[in-house]
Amino acid sequence: MSASPLVVRALQVAERIDLKGLERPDQFSSNPLAFRTAGGGTAVLFRFGAAVFVGMNPLEEEAIIGGLKGRLVEPLADRESETVPIVVKADGEDQPFPDGTIVLKDDSPERRLLLAEAIAMSVALSYNERRIAQAFDRVVPIASSLKQRKLLGGSQGALVEQIGEALLIQQRLAGRVELADRPDVLWDHPELERLWVKLTDEYDLGPRARAIGQKLEVIRETADTMADLLSTRTSHRLEWYIIILICLELLIGVFSMFRAAER
Repeated sequence: MSASPLVVRALQVAERIDLKGLERPDQFSSNPLAFRTAGGGTAVLFRFGAAVFVGMNPLEEEAIIGGLKGRLVEPLADRESETVPIVVKADGEDQPFPDGTIVLKDDSPERRLLLAEAIAMSVALSYNERRIAQAFDRVVPIASSLKQRKLLGGSQGALVEQIGEALLIQQRLAGRVELADRPDVLWDHPELERLWVKLTDEYDLGPRARAIGQKLEVIRETADTMADLLSTRTSHRLEWYIIILICLELLIGVFSMFRAAER
């Protein structure tokens, strides 16, 4: 058993981390990029913007993040973070405990990597949950106005913002976090499948991702409805403009005929 719990900390540091060409001779995984540090810790970097540190202090963590300068795409000023203690117990079983502690049978790189995969996905989902909650809140006044058969005034800019927010989050979930895919480490270590199932259950990764997907669907449907209504309103305005122009042209014509008759 380890003398004291190791601390695992996950940070969402950016929208994306450019890992291309960042290979290291001491890495034990390339997707995600994982390597041991001089102090005995482990750093794991994910393309979807998360970084996980095992057994490292904040100064060591910030040193690695600082070394990624130029590779952080849209770095975040307000980082999402999660921390979990792990205990290595050779005569125990890989499992999470109710107090949040994760017990591992050994301190192997593959177990550290699998835990990093789970907590990185959790912190990425937390970040997406916060973003989509803000976007979802903007749907409420629009939905209320539609219920009253009114079109919310000045909503065109908000609509564009909502569509962009929904598409960005959808892209992150579909193209970067890749929750539905098995971690690569499981292909080489299928005996860790049970640990992965326990970790996904512990962090509710599946239900959380589905909840985000459902909220995205609501936002997309609302945005589509608003787009149709705005298009209809614009079309009606154009029709009225054309009618007014025709009426003006007729009035000018009649006025010109009266002037000609008076002469």
